[in-house]
Amino acid sequence: MRLLTILRLMLLSLLLALGSGSHVLAQGAYQQQPQQRQGYRDPRAYPPGYYPGKLVQPAQPQPQQGFSLRRFFGVPDDPPPPARAPVAKPRKAPAPAVAARPEKPKVDPSTYVVVFGDSLAEFARQGLEAGYAENQDVAIVGKIRNGSNIVRSDPSEWPNFIKATLDSGQKATIAVVMLGLSDRQSLQEGEDRVELRSDRWKDLYTQRIDGIMRTFKERNIPVVWIGLPPMKSSRLSEDLLAMNAVYQESVQRNGGAYVDIFPGFVDDENRYTSFGPDVDGEPARLRTDDGVSFTKAGARKIAYFADVEIKKILESAGTGAPAAATTPDGQPANIEAAIPAPPDPAVPVVLPAKPIVGPVLPLTRQDVTPGGTLVSSPPKLTGDSAYPVQRALRNGVAPSSRPGRADDFRWPRS
Repeated sequence: MRLLTILRLMLLSLLLALGSGSHVLAQGAYQQQPQQRQGYRDPRAYPPGYYPGKLVQPAQPQPQQGFSLRRFFGVPDDPPPPARAPVAKPRKAPAPAVAARPEKPKVDPSTYVVVFGDSLAEFARQGLEAGYAENQDVAIVGKIRNGSNIVRSDPSEWPNFIKATLDSGQKATIAVVMLGLSDRQSLQEGEDRVELRSDRWKDLYTQRIDGIMRTFKERNIPVVWIGLPPMKSSRLSEDLLAMNAVYQESVQRNGGAYVDIFPGFVDDENRYTSFGPDVDGEPARLRTDDGVSFTKAGARKIAYFADVEIKKILESAGTGAPAAATTPDGQPANIEAAIPAPPDPAVPVVLPAKPIVGPVLPLTRQDVTPGGTLVSSPPKLTGDSAYPVQRALRNGVAPSSRPGRADDFRWPRS
């Protein structure tokens, strides 16, 4: 009887333990289930006094309260899991230091190109400076006087300005002049006014250009004179063309080089245009909206025309060959020395080896005429083939087919 009572008590204890364990397991499952949901946390897990944004320390494991079957049979509880060490965030590698560009060593230039003139000469200076930006052996110096002219000023004003510039220590290998934009006005001769483009006006104006050229000639400085470009106003362009003729005659007579840039800024019909091919042959805007000034591409094109003459002067100055000795009657001093000796038959003649590959011809090179000037307009169509070419390429009218040619689509074939 007592054994039966003990067995009943043990069975009751076992049932109570199983019920308490299931309650604990259910409570633990309920506490872990919300953690599996992303962005959800059981409100009962927050400590008292919590509010959003407050930093909460992680809860420490607490011993379980109530009846435990493991403790009833003397089995110790499992030790709490070790706390995870905080994971250190990887530090960002410092950005690599930007290496400073090595400065180009300054070289004392051996060639000084001094640009004289008015506001248009400033564009020539900018173009030359861009063209020689990589060449440290050439220095571009600007001596610009905006708004100045030759007509209204004293005839000796520009020669005196050039002398003062050169006497002040300014080195000048070549002088580039672009002047005359404000000279479209009458000349004062004593008490009389001489009208623009008259014969007397041209004579007086030529004398003033000669005075400028003589200033450079006295100092043995070669001159490259850049002519005036076309303007948006047709009447203004006509006056500038007449002035360019005066420049060309005076400059060439005094041993200078005249550069005519007028054809480089007109269209096929010889009229002013704001657009045209640049120095690379690509269509570009060359003039600004005022019809007088130039863009960067236009300034670079002015400089290209002048640079052709500048390079000719530099090459002729550095490659001068001595003349052969002659007799008073113009014959060579030693006739026999002038005639080459016949080859020795005992010595074999060795011909130079023929190269495997010929010279490289770039497809993007600048097109120039035989004289070395820049091609500013497409070639003119002349001759018997001019009409069909113009009719097909400009008017868009296809030429008529001929019997037996590939474009003859008549059927049946004849």
